Amino acid sequence: MKNPAPSRTPGWRAALRAAVLGAALGLAALPTVAQRVPAAPLAAAPEAALLVPGAPARTAVDAAREARAFAGLAARIEREQTDVRSVVVLRQGHLAFEYHRAPWTAASLHDTQSVTKSVLGILTGMALADGTLKRLDQPVAVRLPELARGNPDPRAAQLRFSHLLTMTAGWGGLQTSRRDRDDDLAWLTRRPFVAAPGTQFAYDNGAANLLALALERMLGQPVSAYARERLFEPLGIRRFEWAQGGHGHDLGALGLRLSTRDMALIGQLMLQEGRWGSRQLLPRDFARAATERQNAGGPPVDTAYGYLWWVAPTAPGRKAERRTFMASGHGGQWIWVYPPLDLVVAAASGTSPASMARGQAITLIRKDIVQAVRALGR
Repeated sequence: MKNPAPSRTPGWRAALRAAVLGAALGLAALPTVAQRVPAAPLAAAPEAALLVPGAPARTAVDAAREARAFAGLAARIEREQTDVRSVVVLRQGHLAFEYHRAPWTAASLHDTQSVTKSVLGILTGMALADGTLKRLDQPVAVRLPELARGNPDPRAAQLRFSHLLTMTAGWGGLQTSRRDRDDDLAWLTRRPFVAAPGTQFAYDNGAANLLALALERMLGQPVSAYARERLFEPLGIRRFEWAQGGHGHDLGALGLRLSTRDMALIGQLMLQEGRWGSRQLLPRDFARAATERQNAGGPPVDTAYGYLWWVAPTAPGRKAERRTFMASGHGGQWIWVYPPLDLVVAAASGTSPASMARGQAITLIRKDIVQAVRALGR
């Protein structure tokens, strides 16, 4: 990607690096076009319903303080951050603020781009808990024998599920617009290795798509069907769409469409370390590992990486705190989680390269929303 021309609005790299240093953020995904998108045939919930089981009681005084803290923010977004389509803020498990630019509403589904990867990471943890995936260090070729048969490089047999989750598969990184190859197992398994698996970070769509194919093979059903049963329905997510590639398989790197409210619920689940009400939907150990540093990461975000989640550095003097972590998609799609403030922000933006370059959503989160919530205190 060429560097954007200087403008009054900071480019995404400048905005992101400032956020990583100041409040610890993360970013980046790839522009994509879905080929076929099956809708989930479930009735829509009322727009007013956004429930987090077990959230602490909220008084009228709390609501009034939040209203004052966010006063004028919707008007500023409307006027100044025109790439931003929708924002939802959860504080202490309650809806503190939301904005939806017309014609989008609270019920609108947005293209989350590479936020899909982070959801895939959650589903991998659930498959591990269910016993479908035996262990993270299991060789991928055990589940996809085509990998070892189709690639004569001995490193293909060394590839493990943990490498796919941490973007350390040993491939050089894949940022292609060839949508016909996204779910082409034969093509994915023939890709040349540039490093031994586990030794080098490279942000890679192919790794996530291969992981989705492996999960589908293990589960005996599409990834989207498993997601609906194990993740979406328990969270009360009633509408979603998941794109398929040219070979009819659900994609892993991109293609999930969700409402911004439902994006926020996924962030809340991870903030609560996989627990939802009385149920532990995702093992706590996996939820923590997914949102903690597994490696130093690298381009395009240049911050640490967990299990398909970006992880921010720990601020000086705050080593005991859980780090900020985030799911991020091209153009300004975000699930941004800040545990010290019990805060989840979900944002949907345009998906154009120009929206990516301007970085308006990340600036909004860092400069407006976090500061407003910090002023409220715990």
